[in-house]
Amino acid sequence: MNTTAAIRCFLGIDIAKATFNVHLLLPGPAKDQAAQFTNDPAGFASLDAWLLKHALTPGILHAALEATGPYGLPLLLHLHAAGHRVSQLNPRRVKDFTRSLGRRVKTDAADARDIALFVQRQLPEPWSPPAPELSLLQALVRHRDDLVRQSLAVRNRLKAATLALIKESHQRQLDALAAETKLANRQIDALMLKHPQMQKRHRLLQSIPGIARIVAATLLGEVPHITSFARARDVAAFAGVTPTLAQSGTSVRRRGTMSKEGSALLRKALYMAALNIIKRPNALRPCYERLLQAGKSKPCAIGALMNKLMRVAYGVLKHETPFADNLVQA
Repeated sequence: MNTTAAIRCFLGIDIAKATFNVHLLLPGPAKDQAAQFTNDPAGFASLDAWLLKHALTPGILHAALEATGPYGLPLLLHLHAAGHRVSQLNPRRVKDFTRSLGRRVKTDAADARDIALFVQRQLPEPWSPPAPELSLLQALVRHRDDLVRQSLAVRNRLKAATLALIKESHQRQLDALAAETKLANRQIDALMLKHPQMQKRHRLLQSIPGIARIVAATLLGEVPHITSFARARDVAAFAGVTPTLAQSGTSVRRRGTMSKEGSALLRKALYMAALNIIKRPNALRPCYERLLQAGKSKPCAIGALMNKLMRVAYGVLKHETPFADNLVQA
């Protein structure tokens, strides 16, 4: 990957389904440049030509976009393959940065400009594509979660329905969704069997109390570069399970809350794992009980348990060692 010292130009990208806006910050007195392209291979080729027009060869450009959905992944892959330094940004950090600038105008072009400024001043970490099998696992896990959420919505409508015809319709939808969910489960299992290293990591995660098959698959899919983090607390921060604190003087003493940055699906999986832990005796449950005895609320204790789960998962995968009681203390 190109070194930060070589970077001289910064490209902010505001991505949408059909198009994307770009804003280019050039060095010295050169005037900023902006443009819009279609979000397809033809648009990517036009972007390449536009960058070449401004003499932006690989090695001097740092491009970035927000991680707000699936529309930006093809462009990220394209720019990375072209040799440019690319980053995928947390939308919340960009939003806070924009507020600090006092911006009142919000358009696609303005958002691209603010992203470019964020990259120039913050120099975020470079992004690299995960292994293809991990990308496929992430897609399958997210698809399965979508099916489960649809099933819950249809089940609620079925309970509220009064006409027999409507109930039968909802039941058919439930049966179809259940079949698709089972198919997604089989596809996840088949993917694990096809890739022994991923299967090994999947089993390592399942050695941790509370973490079952789907939660383990979610952890692998949502944090594909988990072992590349330097510290366990960095992984917890990435997952958005670290606490925030708001104190100032003698008057501001707001209760700390979970940061909730990163993947909501990952936090959902950690929450379900935490609920499994507190239901039965295991090596991690005493951590939860000690917090309750110390006067912490149940939601606060569950949040702390989610944080610990993320740290333990990092340790298990980093050292390639199944869970053991001594890891709790570590």
